[in-house]
Parts: sequence; structure tokens; C-alpha cells
Amino acid sequence: MQENTFPSWYTVQIRFRDLDPLAHVNNTVYFTYFEEARSHYFDQLKPWLEQWPSKEEHQHQVEDDEPHNPRIQTGPRGSHYGMLVKEITCTYKLPLIRSDTVEVGVCVGHVGRTSFVMEHQIRDVNDHERIFATGRSIMVWCNYYTGRPYPVPPSLRNAFEQMEGREYPLVEK
Repeated sequence: MQENTFPSWYTVQIRFRDLDPLAHVNNTVYFTYFEEARSHYFDQLKPWLEQWPSKEEHQHQVEDDEPHNPRIQTGPRGSHYGMLVKEITCTYKLPLIRSDTVEVGVCVGHVGRTSFVMEHQIRDVNDHERIFATGRSIMVWCNYYTGRPYPVPPSLRNAFEQMEGREYPLVEK
């Protein structure tokens, strides 16, 4: 992916605890870097989400006797809708070491009816051609009560479009 396809970059602080006995970043830590960068991306969406009238109260539907999913614990005042990670992958290109200065790029590559795909890239802050890893997360918008997929809200779709500078039209089946 080209640099201009990532509208959000998050600088990573490589910590000593991220290292394995070979003195490079442990493979599992890359997923933490992706998670931190996704969180940063969603923080950047707040201006568009706050101006859109569609909030959680517009997402409620009749539960149609669908049972509560006990594996998802939400309190009575917690969110009833949100995202869950369905799948996440990482392709390692170069090992990261403590002295590397890196950033993680994030973009939304696709928005479907109930899910969206986020692409990730870990690169050197100063040498953008030096790519350490790429990744992909498939996120599902979910009704936390039932644990079932639920349509991505128009407010989130609009925020993605504003952030990415492109449209994600809803394709009906």
C-alpha cells in the first residue's frame, strides 16, 4: 500500500518488555501495536461521530427472542453495540529491535453490511520504504447482548468516509 492510503499514523514506543530473548520484538507484540493504532484511528473519528445524529439509541431493535450471549459481559449501562475482532493477521517483513523508531499506519479498506476491514503497516519513521510488517483486521459490528453481527451504523460509515476521503456504499443483498 502507498503512504497516502493510510490517513492515520501512530508512533510506537518500543519497550524493553516487548523484546524476546533474541533482543527483537516478540511476534505477539505486533498485534498490540496494531490495536494501539486502531484505537488512535478511532480517536481521530470523534469529530465526525459527534456531529452525526445516529447514536446507539437508533440501533435498538426488537430482540425477537434471541437469547443473551453469556460470553459477552456488559453491564446495564454499558454499550449494547460495538465492534469485535473477527480475524487478525500479520506478515512479518523485518525484525523490530529496541532502537527502531516506528509508526503504524491504519486505513479502512472495505466496509460491508456488518463488518469492516482495517489494514495496518509498521514502517520506519524516517525511512518510509523500510516496512517491518503489514497486517489486516476484520472487525464485526455486534449486538453485545446477543453476540450477533449487526449493521454498521450510518454514523460510523460516514466517519470512515470522511477520514478516508472515499465512499463506502452499502450494498444490499
